[in-house]
Amino acid sequence: MTTFTRIGLGLAATAVSISVLTGCAKLDDIKAITDAATTAVEQLGDVTDGLTEIAAGDVVTVDGIDKALNAISERVGTGPMNVVEIVITQQVVTVQAIDPAAPAELNQWTYTAGHVGDLRPVDYDEDTEALQQNLFPVTDVPSTAIMTAVDNAIGASGIADGDVQSVVVKRNLPFGDDLQILVNVQGERSNKQVRADVTGRVTEVL
Repeated sequence: MTTFTRIGLGLAATAVSISVLTGCAKLDDIKAITDAATTAVEQLGDVTDGLTEIAAGDVVTVDGIDKALNAISERVGTGPMNVVEIVITQQVVTVQAIDPAAPAELNQWTYTAGHVGDLRPVDYDEDTEALQQNLFPVTDVPSTAIMTAVDNAIGASGIADGDVQSVVVKRNLPFGDDLQILVNVQGERSNKQVRADVTGRVTEVL
């Protein structure tokens, strides 16, 4: 079974969400993951039973991912959500989704410990053309495909003692508009990013 590393509550990151709407650099992915973690830590402070629910299990299952995305979708107010990216760690699912009532507004939503926190406006430099290019319906990448990619990641990475730290789903811009599942695997002495297509099939290891 694939192992996820728990989020460290001492992670430091910017409190302002900034979206990079082109490229797939690992640095961009790290910024997204760190920002998601920071939001989750802040959100736990507002949830009385947050730490108890954290200890009970993780969201990295087909049912867990579906539950998180459905909960966020209810808050966004549309189905399916149109998103720029999905970031998944052991206990947290974060999406950047447009407001259906104001399609030029991009917001970040975070699901932690069974709860959806308040939205965070995302600064994307008002580049609406890039925003439209990056958007995709959340249903285009099913949770079953995400879990297939996660399950295949350790073997594909070649890191025997590796743990899956995070998963990022987004378009492969500026190289193409195909959707990718990026699984970040961390070992004691090395790390790899395993990339998969929308079926969960591994396509590249970096």
